[in-house]
Amino acid sequence: MHKSFKTLALAGSAMALAMTGTFAAAQEQMPDAAPGQTAPAQTTETMPTTTPPPAAEQDAIMQSWPAARQAGFKAWPAETQSYFWSLNQQRQEIFWALSDSDKVKLSQMPEAQRESTWAQIESQITPPRG
Repeated sequence: MHKSFKTLALAGSAMALAMTGTFAAAQEQMPDAAPGQTAPAQTTETMPTTTPPPAAEQDAIMQSWPAARQAGFKAWPAETQSYFWSLNQQRQEIFWALSDSDKVKLSQMPEAQRESTWAQIESQITPPRG
């Protein structure tokens, strides 16, 4: 049952990623700040990303992956590979479950939009408490 919930949640996550274009268009239409006011500064305190490991450590991690995962990783654009290493371990595991096209879309989003998308993905994967 838990596995089917994850599958359903990941399908919902893919849908959230597909809808991000709509969110981006809506953001572009909204002004950043009212005239005479400044926009609030973006903080990185809530962004659960990590410092990418050194290249030697990345290589060791990649060598521990199955061949199919290694090949999949190598097929991603460099920007997507770099983005993967910036994620914490939990998000890296979720990232693997996304389609390759969704991985690329997510890696190319502006940071604020990425965080909004991650919040949607994680809320769909986390089982309700109760």
